[in-house]
Amino acid sequence: MGMSIPQYLGQMDIRKGVVGLATGAGFIYLLYKAIRAGIKCQPPLYTASPICIARECTGPGERALPQEAPAPEASSVGGPKGLAVERERHGRDSGELRRLLNSLEYKQDEYAKSMILHSITRCVYLLEAEASSCTTDDISLVGSMLDDKDNSVKIQALNTLKAFSGIRKFRLKIQEHTIKVLELISTIWDSELHVAGLRLLNSLPLPDYVHPQLRRVMPALMEILQSEYILAQVQATRLLSYLAQKNDLLYDILNCQVHSNFLNLFQSTQPGSLLFETAAMLQAVLWRGLCGKEPEQDSG
Repeated sequence: MGMSIPQYLGQMDIRKGVVGLATGAGFIYLLYKAIRAGIKCQPPLYTASPICIARECTGPGERALPQEAPAPEASSVGGPKGLAVERERHGRDSGELRRLLNSLEYKQDEYAKSMILHSITRCVYLLEAEASSCTTDDISLVGSMLDDKDNSVKIQALNTLKAFSGIRKFRLKIQEHTIKVLELISTIWDSELHVAGLRLLNSLPLPDYVHPQLRRVMPALMEILQSEYILAQVQATRLLSYLAQKNDLLYDILNCQVHSNFLNLFQSTQPGSLLFETAAMLQAVLWRGLCGKEPEQDSG
């Protein structure tokens, strides 16, 4: 009660110094514990996680191998380690693609099937040797997913078939699903499904036996062309350019109904990719319609 202001302030400074010292000591102790724990931490000898495409999947607290490190040999405890793509480069099969295809055969919910198909697509692009070792039965398995009731599964299945279409020996088998793909893009109004289906069709030579189905879906293709989704418009235009070079399909294209704003597709305000495809389509239609032959390819 009888303490003067200078004495009171001096006592406050002492308290602050003690608190600051205790706080600093606690921080240093915690930092020491963290560093010590990090030095002593060792990855477990075994993990039940599947091998990822890019790197070995790691459990909590487990460290992934650096990309520069060569893939070690298989161990009797934990199995093969390292990058799947690196193992393939050294002639070793990671088995990732086969495990994914096998898991697709079991009963899965829609989300699981969609994610498995997405992973298969990535594997096909990244693991070329493993993808080439697949069989036509694997293509049939993926193609069966087109009958799934969930649109996301259909879309992922289309993307997977598109990835496999880059391997020549599978193209004939994938062509067997052409009519089903045409049915999907003409009966389901989903922009992502349109893009996936049309990208697949544009990656394949279309056999003559699908021409009757193509005639039936021509109005749907023209509707997609006049939609507001640029990616779908580009793919639809590319397909129509190809179909316009077929004598028996040209007049089906010309007889399609168009909207009053159809000519807006040719305005300079449209994206460059769409303008390029619409110009190519117009050239194909005019050359076939007026000259009765395919347009000459620019040698440049």
